[in-house]
Order: sequence, then structure tokens, then C-alpha cells
Amino acid sequence: MAVFAASACASPSASPSPEIGGPAASSSASPGFTDPGLPLETPPDMTGKPGKPVEVTVTGQVTAGVEPGCRLISDGRTSYLLLGGDENVAKIGAQVTVTGTVGEGMMTTCQQGTPLQVTSVKAS
Repeated sequence: MAVFAASACASPSASPSPEIGGPAASSSASPGFTDPGLPLETPPDMTGKPGKPVEVTVTGQVTAGVEPGCRLISDGRTSYLLLGGDENVAKIGAQVTVTGTVGEGMMTTCQQGTPLQVTSVKAS
């Protein structure tokens, strides 16, 4: 078994450098790291709590996603990933009107489009 030891290169007369929570820290500092320039509380819009679900209706052509089984529809500004709904109606190439709830932050394997949990779909 090998044992290694590290020693400081500074001379014994050198003054110690300040460390977090060390002698150079403020006497009012609490244990751990705090940055007086950051807010102490999380802003209300950054709490991670889900907001009110947003319902949208989109009319357009269903297109294939880059991953197998993924279906998309666009309103010209946003591309939505269709989750659920009758796949016989909302098939690739079909002109449809889809209503659903936007799933912001929802994880999918399709890697594109804003997830839209479909509540109704009809041919248009």
C-alpha cells in the first residue's frame, strides 16, 4: 500500500488566505455559502408550481416527427406534439382540428414540438 502526503508550499510566516466561513468572512455569516447579492426567497414565478392548464385549438395538417410514432401539428407559430387522440383521425397527412391542453415542461421521447394532450380531434 502506498501512502501519499501533500504539504503546503507557502512559508510558515505567510498569512493564511481567506476561505469561505474563515476569518475573513463576516461575523454575521451563517454556516455554508450565501451570496448577499442573491435574493433569499425564490421569486413567485420560479417556484416550479404548475400554473393553470392552457387549452388550445389548432387546425392544420398532421406531420410526422423525426422519431417513429410522433405526430405534429402547427398553428404557424408553435409546433405541437400530439399526445393521445384518435390516431385514425389524426393520422399523418390528415387535415384536422385538434383541441387539447398544453403540457409545458413535459418530457417525451419525440424531441420536438410542445406536448399537447389531445382532448378532441376531428377531420376538417
